[in-house]
Amino acid sequence: MEEYSEKQLSILMVAERLFADQGFHGTSVRDIAQEADVNIAMISYYFGSKDKLLESIFKYRMEASRKFINELVENDTMEPLEKINSLIDRFVLKILGEQHFQCIMSREQLNSQQSPVRDLIWQLKGEMLGILRPIVSSAQDAGIFYKDVDVEMLMTSLFGTIHQVIPAQHILRNSPEAKDLNDDEYRTYLRNRVSTHLKKLFKAILTHEF
Repeated sequence: MEEYSEKQLSILMVAERLFADQGFHGTSVRDIAQEADVNIAMISYYFGSKDKLLESIFKYRMEASRKFINELVENDTMEPLEKINSLIDRFVLKILGEQHFQCIMSREQLNSQQSPVRDLIWQLKGEMLGILRPIVSSAQDAGIFYKDVDVEMLMTSLFGTIHQVIPAQHILRNSPEAKDLNDDEYRTYLRNRVSTHLKKLFKAILTHEF
């Protein structure tokens, strides 16, 4: 994983927020430099261009996920369902905690033009499918998971559910259990609610137990 200095990370986080709020084409390098309190030359020195800066944001966010998934697969002390639950907790925490990045990612996936960023997205999605399959298949061979499982649709259910929660937060906030919570309490409540739902869903699909 590429190491970034504190100043580089500051630039990446500012750029991520501005790209999410204003769009990639609506954000200039000057905007980023002003918000990050650096000069334009420093951004060019560190990242080369605005396109490369966006690419660096994606590489930074996605490399952490790649590392976690690899460690999870190699862990031989966890039961298959524990690994699945750990994967769910990880991505609920990550996606709900990185909403600016998820906003950019959603836009880039819908971009019809070929780009290095879009290639990175589909590369990581392919890797995640490739890693989830052996977890599921080994558990199927051991008679732990049900045979008729569509792994691609499992991953779609995971990411689709979490992504749908992001724009629906103001509706979920009105539920009786959440309406009186402060912001920190609500974030914890929402993460737990989404994780619990997905774990029940995955367990039902994988084991036919509810």
